Amino acid sequence: MKMEYHNNILCFEAGWLIDNNIVTSNNYQNLTNRKKIQLVRRASRNTPALIAYDSMPDRIKDAIKEIIGGDPYDQVRYSVLEGLITGNAAASAYFEDFKLNDGRRIPKETRIEYYHNAIILDAIHTLIVSKQAKKRAMGGKTTRSWEMISEAVQSLNGVMYKNTLPPNPRSLERKYLKYKGADDKYLTLIHKNYLKDRSNAAAINDEYKESFLIEFLGDPRNLDNAQIARFYNQVAEPMNWRKITGDAVAYYRDKYDLETYAGRHGSTALHNNKLMQAKRTAPTMPLYYWTLDGWDVELLYQRTENGKTTYHHRPTVVIVLDPCKKYPIGYAIGTHETPELIKAALRNAAQHTRELFGNMYRTHQIQSDRYAFKALTPIYEAMAGKVTPARAKNAKAKVIEPYFKYVNKTYCQLQKNWSGYGVTSAKDKQPNVEYMNKYKVHFPDYDGVVKQVAAIVEMERQAKREAYLNQWAKVDECDKIILSDESYLYHFGIATGHKNMLRGEGVITTIKGVKRAYDCFDPLFRHYASTQWNIIFDPDDTKRILAVNDDASLRFVLEDKYLQPMALKDRSAGDSDELQRIKDYNGNVINYITETRARSGELVRELFDENPQLDGTLAKILLTDSTGQHKNNRNLGRAAQPSKYMPIAEPVTESLFDKY
Repeated sequence: MKMEYHNNILCFEAGWLIDNNIVTSNNYQNLTNRKKIQLVRRASRNTPALIAYDSMPDRIKDAIKEIIGGDPYDQVRYSVLEGLITGNAAASAYFEDFKLNDGRRIPKETRIEYYHNAIILDAIHTLIVSKQAKKRAMGGKTTRSWEMISEAVQSLNGVMYKNTLPPNPRSLERKYLKYKGADDKYLTLIHKNYLKDRSNAAAINDEYKESFLIEFLGDPRNLDNAQIARFYNQVAEPMNWRKITGDAVAYYRDKYDLETYAGRHGSTALHNNKLMQAKRTAPTMPLYYWTLDGWDVELLYQRTENGKTTYHHRPTVVIVLDPCKKYPIGYAIGTHETPELIKAALRNAAQHTRELFGNMYRTHQIQSDRYAFKALTPIYEAMAGKVTPARAKNAKAKVIEPYFKYVNKTYCQLQKNWSGYGVTSAKDKQPNVEYMNKYKVHFPDYDGVVKQVAAIVEMERQAKREAYLNQWAKVDECDKIILSDESYLYHFGIATGHKNMLRGEGVITTIKGVKRAYDCFDPLFRHYASTQWNIIFDPDDTKRILAVNDDASLRFVLEDKYLQPMALKDRSAGDSDELQRIKDYNGNVINYITETRARSGELVRELFDENPQLDGTLAKILLTDSTGQHKNNRNLGRAAQPSKYMPIAEPVTESLFDKY
């Protein structure tokens, strides 16, 4: 491209205009003769004629722009330094490795700007020291060279060399002279804000002064910079220390933010916002891990007390969440969070595992907060192999918190009695208060809002059930931990408050106002016929109950007695099976009794055989033989004894108990 500045005028070579058919030779001569274009320099040997760009007609300017692809002013500005900019590994490494006194590095975008500033200033230096380049760029005149260089530098910003060099020519010249004259030229390009710790060092120059600042910065009253500077200076004056300003305090506030954060915000905030936290992945399989927490649901309900109706109430739901597929495995709804509500949520979780998988199962691990943790630990341990409470006041440790936000946005926000997001949320994200005041008379009562929440949980379960069951099918059998009926009833059941004993027809107890009969197919249960049993039942399923003695050393699961019809004509499917079950049980008990007595009889015979002196005790213990006869054996025993009235009889060769 044949264009250049001549006497600060942007010019094009006349021959280039003709060669590119922008003008013809005749047209060029006519325009020159009629002075329609300005001839800045006439042609001579090896020196082409130059035409001022601004003097050309618009049609010629448009043709030039089309050929060169843009405004020639932009092109020439960029071209002044374009070929002189080269990479500088030393400058790049300097800004990359530069560290401030507090250990920080310069931000990446700022490092790039500083690097561009350095290579552009180096290119300016090359331009200035090159007489040939200066003559070509400035047309042999240097009075306004910095104005041209400044325009060239600014044009680079829109190309590929974003920089922060001053746009003012005089300021740019001063920046260049400072850069080239410094021992550490790259340091001159770093902003003073990154170096202000050096000026602070003059005032805060020992550990005593720093310690005073740290204590002021860590004060729980959260003093501002001006207050801290004032207090510090009150100490500095009698100590002949140099006084400081609020700007110096601001620097040290950043520098010692970690050390003073707990003092200003508390240890909980320090753990949540400053200290290192573990990043965890969701469990890969169902029942590997459960977490639970209470949530004040963002749904309002109305309540009338003493003739006055209020509308600001919100229910509380405790949700037991399996993070695998984010499945709500258990829940319970109440007016506020209590240990009983948590227990009810876990009871629901156990029941729901039976609905899903056919049996009740325990989870491998439960995480909860520390609310009533000591009282609830036995319940948690009944449902989980391990119990891992979250650190106190550490909401980030509980994956269930984001789940509550998701349910609130996905389901609750669609309800007309939605109360909005948290109190710290922006007002434009809250429901229309005017509308809420008009609609509040239509808010549901407590029972109605309970149905709303239950419906939401059931919709969540329905949406995720298939994926959850598919994942359960992949769980190894050895990883499935059954929750027994005994453990479930003992930890989650409700006591009737009365004691009952075993009778012939079973254990008769009253549950929910109904008298019911229960029995146990464990033969051991009948060994404790004289025990007074405490009865525990599941309010949601009374088919099974738990009988527990006073010290809980004995526990038996009892079944609801099956009712057999008296008339054979009334019999239905299953009656025979249940009757046979009783016969089999009784037969096993009789066999057990017979075997036990046979063994005891055998041991007694052995004892008598080995100890003849015990024969006299036979009359006392009244033992019978296998035919139920006692007197015959007793008399036989007497006959075996010598008498003063009769001769000694022949010894008896048959054992007294051989007939057993």
